[in-house]
Amino acid sequence: MPRTSGSLGGLSNAALAKAALAATTPLGASIGDSIATADYNGSDRVTLPPAPTNILKSAKGILTWALILCGQRVQVPTTTNIWGFPGETTATILTNLPAFHAQMPRKPAFMYVHCGTNDVRDGLSFETIVANWEAVAQFNAQRNCRTIFAPILPRTSGFSALFTAAQFQVMDRCNRWLARFAARAQGMVAVASACLPDIADPASVGAQPRAGYTYDGTHPAIAGGYYAGKAVAAILRTWYPPIDLLPCNNLAWSSGLTHASYVQNPMMEGASGTVTTPSSGTISGTAPTSWTASMSNTSGLTVAHTQVASPLTGRRMHQMTFGGSYTASGFTAAAWGPFGRLFQNPSTASLASIAAGDTIEALVEFEIDAGNNCIAFPHLQMRWKGGSNYNSDLQLPDLVGGLPSEAILGVLRTAPHSYVAGEMPLAAGEITHNLYAYLRAENGSYTPSGTIRFGRAVIQKVD
Repeated sequence: MPRTSGSLGGLSNAALAKAALAATTPLGASIGDSIATADYNGSDRVTLPPAPTNILKSAKGILTWALILCGQRVQVPTTTNIWGFPGETTATILTNLPAFHAQMPRKPAFMYVHCGTNDVRDGLSFETIVANWEAVAQFNAQRNCRTIFAPILPRTSGFSALFTAAQFQVMDRCNRWLARFAARAQGMVAVASACLPDIADPASVGAQPRAGYTYDGTHPAIAGGYYAGKAVAAILRTWYPPIDLLPCNNLAWSSGLTHASYVQNPMMEGASGTVTTPSSGTISGTAPTSWTASMSNTSGLTVAHTQVASPLTGRRMHQMTFGGSYTASGFTAAAWGPFGRLFQNPSTASLASIAAGDTIEALVEFEIDAGNNCIAFPHLQMRWKGGSNYNSDLQLPDLVGGLPSEAILGVLRTAPHSYVAGEMPLAAGEITHNLYAYLRAENGSYTPSGTIRFGRAVIQKVD
């Protein structure tokens, strides 16, 4: 094709630039076995449950933690870009890959793939497993989509029988192959194997998990999901340098400022907020202006609320410090355990500026200090139409363990919600920005020691 002035291959320079800029927000995707289903409560492609009203990302979800830790640039549309096939093998994942790609809103920049453990369980050979993995990576690469493979994670008895020594050897051999494959794939393939030393019990013969890192011997609990996600986040931060979507000042909604934060005082300034006294347990301190601090009714637990300068950034944040003692008994996924809470309902006047077709999301940054022995996970809940309609980041998955004791910082971000005409108008109190720190709740006695901070909280329209 002849080149004309101001064009390249028939496209103008302006058109090329527009196309390049339109693709700068990397979309990710995740496909795999049952371990992948934790990243979205509607992802199960075997039972095909009805699409859930509330979009929940589990605290044991690997990709969930990766997004929290990777720096906000990557997006993963939950309802289209996360498919899980509980109990299935690499062959099933490979077979479903074309349909997975075809239904996404646009081409993904990368795909997280978790499969292989069921192959080993079923006695499939090393050669079969790695051939299917390579075919997955080739299919993605042909579409300019990078692949991040999970290693086959440590597992023990419980959900199924303990692997034999021969099966553990296949697992280890497959994981070593993944590392070599990624090394020669010229940046199109990575393997998130950095989690294995953190998750595996070094004294085990064969890769078995440390105590509390799974909830049934196979599937990650909170600590297992965190470490596996941290390994994925390290890859994403290298491929896609972080950006910052959080507010850096206290501009908030008022008449005419309909794209400012719907949360007043996002920077956690002042101390004239409300502190609600529980019927049992002890709460102390102050809440930032326009916010309300509270805690669960938990006998013996103490929660101190205050505003402090972050020791990491110097920014103002709201801090919760846990102490005292408490006994956990009878908690379930439906009746959550002890917590500290900070929340705000945007003004009634601000809700009138939200119309059908508008989309909102919630974000907040958090820091957990090293030495924590009680905080199971932080939780961000955006109620978008009263108490029963909400999207959340880090939903309670089970009652096994909590986070490790290392320092953790990240950004929680809910899936967005797009309003339809039937949800209008919004009444007072129907949108809430809820921040929780949930504590460990397996049956037993606890002497908690842990500190968490929240800052730069926002509910905002998505352009």
